[in-house]
This record gives sequence, structure tokens and C-alpha cells, in this order.
Amino acid sequence: MSDDFVTRWAAFWNAPDPARLDTLTDPDIVLRWPGQPEPIRGRQAWSAQVAGALQRFPDLRLEVTGHAFNDDLSFISWRATATANGEVISWEGIDRMRLKNGVVVDSMVAFDTAGLRPAGG
Repeated sequence: MSDDFVTRWAAFWNAPDPARLDTLTDPDIVLRWPGQPEPIRGRQAWSAQVAGALQRFPDLRLEVTGHAFNDDLSFISWRATATANGEVISWEGIDRMRLKNGVVVDSMVAFDTAGLRPAGG
């Protein structure tokens, strides 16, 4: 399951499409996201979050830089790239995901959001 999940995760983020989140997530996923005061609950809400990120960064891509597994926990470190204001930007982060039946039921995403905020924001 571990390598299969990483392969599916990487394929999703190589060509992200909110309509394909069902290949990775449980319908009742709980996701903790930087800057969000409350967890995102449910695949539809997570899909909206991904759609919003793609609206802001249409060429957003995440590349796996490492991964590890511990029982039902998956850890994937990644490097994101996107274009903002005509310049390619990149940042790194990690997803800690609890898997059940090969899909994510609980996730915590961590990355430094400072480089993504508008100047003075």
C-alpha cells in the first residue's frame, strides 16, 4: 500500500484536479491546513480548497522529495512550484496522513505560508 499511495499522491499533484480527489481521500476526510482556524471536513470542502489554490496558482505542482510510513501513517515531504506575478516561486512542506483502505481519512499539512502572502499582508 505504501509505495502505491505515494505513486498515486505524486500523480495527482503532477496534474492536480479537484475532481480526482476521490482517488486519494475518504469522503469524510479531516484536514488541518496552515492558516485555517478549523479543520477542513469532507472531500467537497477539501476539493474547494484545492480548486482555490489552483485558481490562484493554475500551474501549481508538488514533487515528492521524501516519504515514510509508520503503520497507518504516511509522511510525504514535497516541493511546490507555481507562478506568481510572472515569477516562478517554490516552497517546501510535508503532509502527515492517516490512511484507511488506501485513502486519506485524516491529514495535517505543514508549510511556511509567508512566501505566499501578498506584500504587506
